Amino acid sequence: MLEQSLRIALGRKDNHIGTLHLLLALISRPGTVSEVLSDHGVTYGTAETTLAA
Repeated sequence: MLEQSLRIALGRKDNHIGTLHLLLALISRPGTVSEVLSDHGVTYGTAETTLAA
């Protein structure tokens, strides 16, 4: 998960790994976390747009 968080942070040109990056990493992979969040309307796109502001 940390590796995916790092990739997301680097892709966004951020110089740190924060909670946003960890959340996006959790959502980006199939599994229980992404399924539960998706059931509540939280997708990668909505999280990135909402939390990046």
